[in-house]
Formats: sequence, C-alpha cells, structure tokens
Amino acid sequence: MNSKPQPHALKEDFISRLSENKKHGIALILLFLLPLVLYSAIFFGGKQFLGNDVLQYRAGAESIINYIETHEGEHPNWATNMFSGMPSYVLHNPPSPPSIDTFFKWIGGNAHPLAFFWILLSGAYCFFIIQGVRPFSAALGAVLIGFTTYLPIIIEAGHYSKFMAFSFIPWMFAGYYLVSRSSKKMAAFFIFALAIMLQLRANHPQITYYFLYLLGFWWIYDSWIAYKREEINDWLQRTGIAFGAGILAIICSIDLYWRLYEYARYSTRGGSTLDTSSQAGGLSLEYAFSWSQGIGELLTLVIPGLYGGSSGEAYWGPKSFTSGPHYLGGIAFLLALIGLFRYRKKIKYLFFGVGSLTTLFSLGYHFPLLNEFLFNHMPYFNKFRTPEMWLVVSVFCFSVLAVYGVESLFDMARDKTSSISDLLLPLGVAAGLGIIFAFGSNALLSFEKPGEVNQYTRQVAQQNNVSPDNPQVRRQVSNFINTRLKPERKEMARSDSIRYLVLVLLAGGLIFGFMKKKVSPGYFLAGLLLLATYDMLSVDSRYVNEDQMTADRLEAEQLIRQQQQPVDKFVMQHINSNKGYPYRVFPLMRNPFNNAIPAYFYPTIGGYTGAKLAHYQDMVDHLLMDGPANINEPILDMLNVKYVTARQALPLGDGNGYTEVFSQGEQRVYRNDDVLPKAFFVNSVTTVSAPQQAVDLMEPAADFNPADRAIVETDETITASTDTTARVSVTSYDAKTIELETSSADDGFLVLSEIYYPAGWEATIDSEPATIFKTNFVLRGLQVPAGEHTIHMTFEPASNIWGLRLAWTGHILLWVAGIGAVGLWYRRSDIAS
Repeated sequence: MNSKPQPHALKEDFISRLSENKKHGIALILLFLLPLVLYSAIFFGGKQFLGNDVLQYRAGAESIINYIETHEGEHPNWATNMFSGMPSYVLHNPPSPPSIDTFFKWIGGNAHPLAFFWILLSGAYCFFIIQGVRPFSAALGAVLIGFTTYLPIIIEAGHYSKFMAFSFIPWMFAGYYLVSRSSKKMAAFFIFALAIMLQLRANHPQITYYFLYLLGFWWIYDSWIAYKREEINDWLQRTGIAFGAGILAIICSIDLYWRLYEYARYSTRGGSTLDTSSQAGGLSLEYAFSWSQGIGELLTLVIPGLYGGSSGEAYWGPKSFTSGPHYLGGIAFLLALIGLFRYRKKIKYLFFGVGSLTTLFSLGYHFPLLNEFLFNHMPYFNKFRTPEMWLVVSVFCFSVLAVYGVESLFDMARDKTSSISDLLLPLGVAAGLGIIFAFGSNALLSFEKPGEVNQYTRQVAQQNNVSPDNPQVRRQVSNFINTRLKPERKEMARSDSIRYLVLVLLAGGLIFGFMKKKVSPGYFLAGLLLLATYDMLSVDSRYVNEDQMTADRLEAEQLIRQQQQPVDKFVMQHINSNKGYPYRVFPLMRNPFNNAIPAYFYPTIGGYTGAKLAHYQDMVDHLLMDGPANINEPILDMLNVKYVTARQALPLGDGNGYTEVFSQGEQRVYRNDDVLPKAFFVNSVTTVSAPQQAVDLMEPAADFNPADRAIVETDETITASTDTTARVSVTSYDAKTIELETSSADDGFLVLSEIYYPAGWEATIDSEPATIFKTNFVLRGLQVPAGEHTIHMTFEPASNIWGLRLAWTGHILLWVAGIGAVGLWYRRSDIAS
C-alpha cells in the first residue's frame, strides 16, 4: 500500500491565474505603497522626522561640520566641542568610498525613511522568493519583517543608522542563501559580499552582531546537512566562498571598523579604566542589562497593549520606561505556530531555535543563568546594552517561520490525507491565548509597575513633608493607582486582547475555508496578506506621531537654535580667551552628560554620545562631581572651564574663585576666576603606576592643585622645576593641530588642557618626536627642555589613513567580481544559445 501523500490540484481563481510576473508586480507595488501610507505625512504632507537623537547628533557634530565648511571639505579627526575633545569619527564619519548606499541616501533626501523601507521590504521579498515561496506569501513575510513596531519607534527617536543597518539584513541572508545553494557561485559571491558590505557600512555594530548569531547557526545547520548528505567537498567550497565574501565586505568597510575598533578599546564599551575585576573589558553587567525585557512582557509580541504600550503612566512593565513593544503580530503568531507544527522542511527548527534563543537573550537579568554566563564568556556580548533589542532577531526568525506556515497550508491543502484537524493544536493555542487574556487579564495581571507604590509614596511624602510610612499617604497613593492608573492599563490590555482574538479568528476562518476548499488559493493568500497588513500597520500607526514631526523646510540647526537660552547668548559673547583658543563650559543648567545642545553653541565638558572615552567617564564618576559643593573645582580649573551655567544658585561665589556674572530668572552663569590656561608649566610632578593612584591623589581630600603639581602615569623619570620665567603661548589651535611656543630657563613639564588619547595624537618639539604622557588622569603632558621651542601636536591615526586606502582597494575588488559575474553569466547564456 502506498502511504505517500496524495496531491491534488487546488481550485483556481482570478488571482491564482495571473502570471508570475504580474504577481510579482502586484506584490512589489503593494510593498512600495505601504510605507507611503504609514508615512503619508512625510511624502504628502511636507513633514519630516527630526527626532531628539538627530538634534543631539547635529549639535554634537557642530565643531566638525564647521571645520569642514571652513576648510573646503576637509574632515577633521578630532571634535573640540564635546567632552573636552574626542575623536570626531565617533560623532561624524569621514567620507567613505562611494557605493550604492550613497545613492540610496541621496534619493532618500527629506523623504527619509521611505527609501530604506523600500530597501528592507524588497530585500525581505527577494529573500523569500529565492526560497521558492509564492509571491503573495513573500509579500506577507516582507510586511511582517518590515513593519514590526520597533522600526517606527527607532525612526521617530532618530536611530537612523540602526534602521539602515536592519534594512540590509534580508539582503544579507538572501546572499547567504544563494552562496549555500545556488549553482551560480560567482554571482552568489558578489551578491553576498555586496549585501554584507552595505550592511556593515550602515555602521551599527549591535545590529550586525545580533544577526551574526542567526548567520552562524545557519552555517552550522547547513554544515550538518552537508555532512549527512556526504557533500562535504562542495560545502567546503561554498564555505570558502562565503568566508571570502565576508572578508571582502569587511575590507570594503574597514575604514569605519578599524577606527571603531581602535576607539572601542578606550571607550566605555571597553570598560572602566579603574575596574580591575574579572569583568573588566566591557560594560558593567548592571548597565548592560538595563532595559531587559520582562518575562510576562514577552506577551506584547502578540498583544501590544498588554503592558501599557509606550512610556508614561500607562506602561507598567519592569523597564524604567519604554517607547513601545516589539510587535510580531497576531497573524504572524498564528502562522508561525502552523509553520512550527506542520512545515515539513527541517530548516524551520533553525529559525525557531534562533528566535527562541534571542528571546531568552532579551530577558537580560530576568534570565541570569544564561545571560550572565554569556556576558562573562561570550566574545563581545558585554559590549552592548539594552537586551530587549535582541527581539529584533526573534521577530525576524518568527516572521520567516510564519511564511513557512503559509507554505505548509498549501502543502496540506494538496495532500488528500491532511485535514483541518491537523491544525487544531496551533489554532487552539493561538485562539486560547486570546480568550484567556480577553476575558481573564484582570485576574492574571497585576497592572502595577514594580516599585511603583514606593515611588509615588516617596513623592507624596516629600511634597507634604511627612514620613513615607504615613498611613494616610499610603492610602492616597493606593487610591491614585487603583482609580487613575489601573483602569487605563486594564482597558488597553482588554482592548488589544480582543483585537488579537478577532484577528486570529478571522485568520482561522480563512484557513478553515481554504482547507475545506471553500476559499480558493488566490483569495486565501490575498485575505491573509490584507489581514497581516492591517494588523501591522494599525499598531505601527500608534508610534508614528505626526506631532513629533516638523515641517520639511526646517533644518536641524534651526530647531537647535530655537533652544538657545539667555545664558547661552551670554556665554557665546564671552567664551573666547583672546589667547588663540576658546574656553570651555560646564553646562549644569541642562543635563550636562546626556545633552549635546549646549555643545552647538560653545565648547563644553559635557555632551551626548553612546560611548564616551572610558577615562573621561571615570573622571566624571569619581572626581568631577565631588567636593563640598558637589563640584571638584580643581578639576574644572585644569579642564579650562571658564563658565558654569545653572538653574539654581550654587555654593560658588566671591572668595571661592567664582563670580556670578549673569542672572536672569532661574538662569545663572558663574565665572571661574581660577581657570588655568590651555597650556601651563607646573612646579612639580608625581608619577604613579596605575590610574586609581592618580584618582586618589586628585580627590578633594588630597588637596590637589593642578596649577602646581601634575600627576603623571608613567614609569619614566619626569623633571619639573619652579621656573618663574617659563612661558607658553598657543599660536595655532584647531581640530587637527595644536601649536605652542615655549620658553623656560630650566627643563619643565607642560600640561595641556586637552584629553589624552594615545591612538593617533603625536607631538614634536622642534620637529623631533616627543612622548605625550597621560597627565592628571585625563589630560596630556610633555617633558619640555630648557630654552625656546616650538611644539606641534597632530592627530592623524593610522586607522584613518590606511583604513580608507584598504576600503578603496576592497571596493575595486568587489566591483571587479561583479563585472566578472556578469561576464560569466553572458558567456554561459551564449553557450546555451
């Protein structure tokens, strides 16, 4: 007896009778139009996104952009306006060799993010098509991948590099699929190398690192399949092609990543310079695991409002705040379950396994058994924070599984031995989840944020000047939470649970009709596609806030200038030293170390970036905010800080070296009358062998006086003397070079109020190389011989010079490979004809 499945033809309809080309055309047109629908205010309404991160970026890059404009397009390597100076390429990359993405950015223009949405959606579509998926199924998969809520959330926040990096991910996996399975190996090599190169050039290493897990596990899966089929020789050849494509892509983008790798060693991503523990060399576990996804909060993958949606009083999840959930989709969840239980190809386990693993990663400190182990032992795992971001991989994997679910339904419909009863488990799980939370969420969920009662209790007690243990205060807080907060949270959870249940029932009805031959294949696919599109875009629209958009005629600079305060105008008028350089400012009036806006107007010791220099952050944490006035004044002196802005009176005033020079409303400016110049000789030097020893000698209790003594981290012998004739003047000062003229009767030690960064800064004294010493924990120092000298300092790291040369070489090789692939294709076509 033949037990093989017995296939039979499915009933045709208008859609299924269309040619493949027409189906592709319809699907691609739909994918082209959907971003226009979601972002109609941008395309049709003359609006644009200028999110906070965009403004922060533009403000922080002001000294770089100003240098480019005044030096005929030359890019500086050092930014002078934030954190007392830092490498410029952390904020604003120098030009890389032009490539396809250069064109994409150009055509995007003010219509961002539409161009990269089209790249993402077309890439996802092609990824499914080359796997043999039907056009409308591929379009459904593209919708699920392209419209997860995480994308509009990061776009509104201004995380453009993250979105651009993700937009090339489907192309990267399409390239890998071709390398691992296509007979056209040269073309596959070129496509894979090009896709990886474009993904890398988007310059978001966290996205790249996360998806390398999927790529790595896919390679392991394919290696096992090749071993089982005894095709190891062919697989080794394909592995070599994939490896070569990856190396070529890295060479093409080496200018970005060489600089980044170089900087990472000295940044907070490399760990604190004072940390001698076993976890040194990366972020602290507590910092890295901030924004861990809650275990129960994983339900927001399918019911987005279950934990209150975005930040504000409605959100009650374990994170301190959130901009919204990672939404997979109710339709996607149902189809992914069908794919898991009914798809016949074992590749489903790859995507289910990796998606499940990255979901566990997203839990961070809520699943310490796995995540703390990986944090301590997995390379680069401790370089990134925000574990919930792992869900972007989970959503991708489960979306692929959902497409496999659609394909499995067609296999089942053709199989005479299959019936609707084979789908009872996935349909029952999906519908049961909706029923449970639509009717039982009030009993199952607390709707109370962890620590919320105590937080509100402390606030109310402080406002009323009573103890937090006061029973009346606790009753008031309990009444507020129960009558004001919980009803909104409960309604949002109930509403979205019912919404999810309705969508699942509608999709289940379509599936039932299709399996019973009541709904033809074309209309079934169209119905699923429309349901999934509605599902994803209706949730996305919650996070496309037109109120956060601005008119497209406005530039970021205009919005930044609108934030200028009277204190900023005063400081700008007085910031120049008339000695060849501007002074710096400590902008306490704004959040000084999480706000780059002041840096647009004048040089500051604060700013905003995701990765500060580690020793600078250590200086802020352990030295700067210390002392009787919570400010270590000698640190401000040595950092060349002339002005301190504040919203309230500070314990600084006449007799303490500070004079209040401006007051308007709540805004104040204090002038530091003891500010040290940009460069100065000291009377004595103390050498130390470790950073912590330097910190100990610079604490307020140590009575550190930077004008008199320098703390130098070195094993060499340093000479300093009290020389009243010693003089130094700044003759040239900009982002690329610093030139000083010195005169002294004796050998002396010169301190520069410039941040120490060993990867590229070089110094000469009268054209002879000189050693730059790490001084006063964060500054530079030089041993200067007696007499008159010219000191020249330049910043031109090897990574910048050779990185660009190698990137050009890589691009030439890549396009030679592309031309070769086209030529080989034409040659084979001629032979075949």
